[in-house]
Amino acid sequence: MAQPTRSAPPPGPTLARFPADRRSDASLVAGAAAGEREALAVIWDRYSGLVRGVLYGALGPDTSLEDLVQEVFLGLIQGAARIQDGGALRGYLASMAARQAALEIRKRKIRRWVGLSPSGELPERALERVDFEHREVLSALHRALDRLSTRRRMAFVLRHVQGLEMLETAAALGVSESTVRRELESARAFLLKAREPALQEFLSRCEGLWP
Repeated sequence: MAQPTRSAPPPGPTLARFPADRRSDASLVAGAAAGEREALAVIWDRYSGLVRGVLYGALGPDTSLEDLVQEVFLGLIQGAARIQDGGALRGYLASMAARQAALEIRKRKIRRWVGLSPSGELPERALERVDFEHREVLSALHRALDRLSTRRRMAFVLRHVQGLEMLETAAALGVSESTVRRELESARAFLLKAREPALQEFLSRCEGLWP
């Protein structure tokens, strides 16, 4: 006697995959330390703009900018396993970018911002390579901050251009918060004397953020 045919049971619920771009920074750092390409790709998408902005703010338009961005992320790949607080990834990358910028400035031994044209105008080639909203302000900074120290310049870029918190800025520069406050106060005093309309408008918007 033929056995009755049994219908297949209905499929059970499937476990939805958690979107990679919603992973926490700590999870991404752990993934990067384990060599996960997906984690590295998400970190790049999330923070390459920050790294590029810090480098551009410190060095100005430069044909090696993208190479320097790559150097920062190569350092992340090599050092991900040593990051103790994965949740502080943004500050970690900002710190690496700041160190890379300082190294580049020392290496080239310049008094002016790296790559800045004699007139202070941004070359069209640089504008095509760098795309972020504070470009006009940074163009004014390139003309105005020629005499500021690297650390003072970096403090301003990290805090008021890239929007890092005071604690993150201090960690990125390897100094105390009080030192960052002093550097920002000195930068503000100098910048207020600069005759740059775009810069003055930006400073007025930052008024509530000054230490």
